[in-house]
Amino acid sequence: MQTIHRNRSQQPPRHRWWLVAVLSLAVSSIALADLRQPSPNVHAIIDVRIVTEPGEIIESGTVVIRDGIIEAVGANVEVPADARIHRFERDDDQPPITIYAGLIEPHFQIDTSPQEDSSDSPTPAGRHALIKPDAKISATHWPQDQVEQLRRAGFTTAVFAPSHGLLRGSGVVANLGEGGMSHNVIDPEFGQFASFEGRAGRRQFPSSLMGAVALVRQTFSDAAWQTEARNAWALNPAQPRPQWFEGLDELGRSLNGGTPLVFSSQDLLDTLRILSFVQFDETQLAIVGHGAEYQRLDDITGTDVLHIIPINFPDAPDVKDENDRNVSLEALRHWHRAPDNPKTLHEAGVDMIFTSHGSSQPGDFLKNLAKAVDRGLDPDVALAAVTTAPAQWLLLSDRAGKVAPGMMANLIVAEGELISESPKISDVWVDGMRYELAAIKPPSVDPVGTWALTLGLGGMGDVDGQLILTGTPSNIQGTLSVMGNDSPLTSAEVSDDQLIATIDSSRFGGTGTITLKLTINGDSARGNGSGPFGEFTLRGQRQVAAASPEQATASNLVGEAQ
Repeated sequence: MQTIHRNRSQQPPRHRWWLVAVLSLAVSSIALADLRQPSPNVHAIIDVRIVTEPGEIIESGTVVIRDGIIEAVGANVEVPADARIHRFERDDDQPPITIYAGLIEPHFQIDTSPQEDSSDSPTPAGRHALIKPDAKISATHWPQDQVEQLRRAGFTTAVFAPSHGLLRGSGVVANLGEGGMSHNVIDPEFGQFASFEGRAGRRQFPSSLMGAVALVRQTFSDAAWQTEARNAWALNPAQPRPQWFEGLDELGRSLNGGTPLVFSSQDLLDTLRILSFVQFDETQLAIVGHGAEYQRLDDITGTDVLHIIPINFPDAPDVKDENDRNVSLEALRHWHRAPDNPKTLHEAGVDMIFTSHGSSQPGDFLKNLAKAVDRGLDPDVALAAVTTAPAQWLLLSDRAGKVAPGMMANLIVAEGELISESPKISDVWVDGMRYELAAIKPPSVDPVGTWALTLGLGGMGDVDGQLILTGTPSNIQGTLSVMGNDSPLTSAEVSDDQLIATIDSSRFGGTGTITLKLTINGDSARGNGSGPFGEFTLRGQRQVAAASPEQATASNLVGEAQ
């Protein structure tokens, strides 16, 4: 047998070169992966106070987040080698930085009214334009500005509730992160939402409260009949198949306890009306209240109804204003007693959770909740009513409402106590993404000026930009210019030596918010940014102020004279 020897100088076949190239690329990828530490999806918040759930506190511990989920919580947690570490330096006389579970909004009502008058559009047989129990919230129903307001107030999850009609259809349970509805939905069909508030146009039915109640009552009866008729037919298909009416199956499922029935109440009489109206034994009834439940406590207690109580108390009448001097005694009494409502309901054994619904300023929610605590509501009860209790109602106790392993990384980072007259929330985390909201330390640098920026976009290379900052360190405004697009800063805060700013990403073809974080050192700055396009690095250099026109003219004259 002849042996063939190959000279080392001879080239291998072409297919072997391809193999060598692939192997080299694989080795390079592994090496690059090792250099990409820490992982942007792994975070460790260290040396912080942790309220794991109401009444349970770790005075000094660590929270580890991996891929949007809490991986570990405790006083002796080992920080993973691939974690990005978040540390908050505190002086002895400063309140501790405390981690809380993100708040849950149980009734985030959004505008679902039709673009055109529904009374003019055709409706299926047996249906009314205000009766749409099969209506669903779509991905287009994402009010970005309202979502950001809720998030800044500490809410990380919400029930998106429809607003139009008498029987309004189902809601959506979603986190309040970036990317719109499609990236944040937890439960796409939650509950059935109803109200007696809806009215038809003039000379149309129903035009009164009596008519609205009659229409809803008839629809409830129709849904119950259709459910029973279809169940009977399923047991005996030989009998005539019952007529089917669109939308009644969804309502029947709610009446039979398959999903909660959430009824919005306008006032105390409306609440009593709903309690006497819904007489289906299996129904999981929840009433979105009005804050005056204390007035008829005996009629509210002793039921298996969940009350969603608005924490939105009336302002004190301004007696200096002539229009307010004629305020009624009833209004004065309600102003005085409204902050007592949560405590009164709790002591009476009423099952309740809290909502910011009805308030135009979600940022006042925690301040108002502090008023209820000052009036005697237990702080742990107050915290539970916006964390663990709504999580249980939404069947999310294994994913939300606590700071514990396996939970979604929906967190609040606050300075001191969260429920206070002046809550200081620095960060909100949603699905492991950090949103930096406010300064914790007073400014120690002045970033005002014109900055030449370099944005490191990874595989896309570097992009040059310009950041112009005006005002004072405690009141910063500015504009970011990148690739010919000028975008004003939607918010800007200076904490110690760091600038934290946000920008509306729509100027750059995205949806949501871009966050910039720069550490200032003299006229140099370094940091990072994040947004719907991913994470990127930042380098900045403050430019020397240009000469004024007067200075330029004087310089030219001197030159000409020479």
